[in-house]
Amino acid sequence: MMNRLYFIILIISFFSLSCEDIININLNDADPQLVIVGTVSNRSHEQQVTISRTVSFDVAQSYDPVSGAEVMVVDGAGRVFQYRETSPGVYVDNFRGHEGERYDLSVRVDGQAFTATSTMPRLVAPDSIGTGIRTLFGEEQKFISLRYADPIDVPNHYRYLWRVNGGPLVMLRVSNDKFNDGKYVSEDLMDFDTELVAGDSVTVWMQSIDVAAYEFWNAVQSTNPGTAAPANPPSPYGAGALGYFSAYAEVEMSAVVQ
Repeated sequence: MMNRLYFIILIISFFSLSCEDIININLNDADPQLVIVGTVSNRSHEQQVTISRTVSFDVAQSYDPVSGAEVMVVDGAGRVFQYRETSPGVYVDNFRGHEGERYDLSVRVDGQAFTATSTMPRLVAPDSIGTGIRTLFGEEQKFISLRYADPIDVPNHYRYLWRVNGGPLVMLRVSNDKFNDGKYVSEDLMDFDTELVAGDSVTVWMQSIDVAAYEFWNAVQSTNPGTAAPANPPSPYGAGALGYFSAYAEVEMSAVVQ
């Protein structure tokens, strides 16, 4: 029951989903669990770590921000970045991440120390973006297609997100190159909750992520919260905290649906 509570609330934090149609049992008695989410990007100068605790379903706020933590990132060259708290539970510092660089995250909360490591992969960028059409359940459905050359003999892991007509940012899926290493890949992107029509404006983010981030998000997209005991996604922080730390290289592309 506790696993289910933590997993569902974590998903709510990431995707702003309602669980009213998923679960009906009483999950209000589980102890709060610490959640640490950190990212380092090659595109942004402001890197961020958020720290919160899970809450029961009868609490109006979906998470409980944790203030007063000590947050630090050290890169492979030994440079130290001391994060500052800019709002409750949100810690930031200004630097740009670099491909191939290792980043070590250190968080101290109420005397407890948590660490995680992520090395930013080399960026794999599409060389084209366009619109495709497929027939699904007897109906035509438009999708966005990215085409890119996967590097040969290098394990690669990808995460795809999009925003349609200025709407919310949505994670579509993660993938790896287990079956297409070194090939020219056509990645078809769609969301069963979004019907694309001609004229829609779509912005896509393709992230090159490390294996730990892939395993985390793959667990998220693979787990059915309606099963008897869905497991939490793997955490780099050990048993004391949920969440993830990801140094990723990202490219952004836009298209108008044809």
